[in-house]
Amino acid sequence: MKKLILLSLLILFGSLNPASAQDAFERISFKVTGSKLFSGNELMRSWSPSAGIGFEVSTPSYFGNLEAGIRYKRYDALDFEGSGFHSHYVFGGWYYSYLASPELTIEPGIRLGNRFMLHDDDKFYDDYRFSREESEFTYEAYLRIQQQIGTYSGIYVSVSYNRTVFNIPYSSIVGTIGFSTSFNSPSWIKRFLR
Repeated sequence: MKKLILLSLLILFGSLNPASAQDAFERISFKVTGSKLFSGNELMRSWSPSAGIGFEVSTPSYFGNLEAGIRYKRYDALDFEGSGFHSHYVFGGWYYSYLASPELTIEPGIRLGNRFMLHDDDKFYDDYRFSREESEFTYEAYLRIQQQIGTYSGIYVSVSYNRTVFNIPYSSIVGTIGFSTSFNSPSWIKRFLR
């Protein structure tokens, strides 16, 4: 299995062509995304996640694309009254756009960030008060498929493996669907990023 993964990575990275300096930061893309949690570990027995919404911004860099974004999701309490919370995943990431056809791109990527949670109520356990606010390191690997629907716009679907590092790590599979639009970067943004 390790040899198969290594071979796949060699083929993938062997076929990549870094962007030239003239292409880097030439365009800025904005994405609006809806997300749905498909599966999670044992922590999912206690909370019911709603559909989420996210916003992302990305730009080509010298190798692949850089991105930043936020994804919001509400978790309602199932077992523990008053334990519902709002979740904000704030991230930075990298992805590579593989052109499968002139209108279709396949984009594998990784994200690193922080999950900020605001619980509905303070909690007390054996006279110990827990804060309503919590923040944990989170990482994500994903695969996105995007279809161009115009010169500067597209629609996409993606699936991702998301892991938040609590005392009991929380892993989930998240599906997203979204809309993207892009435009040429203003010269001051290109100068700043280069």
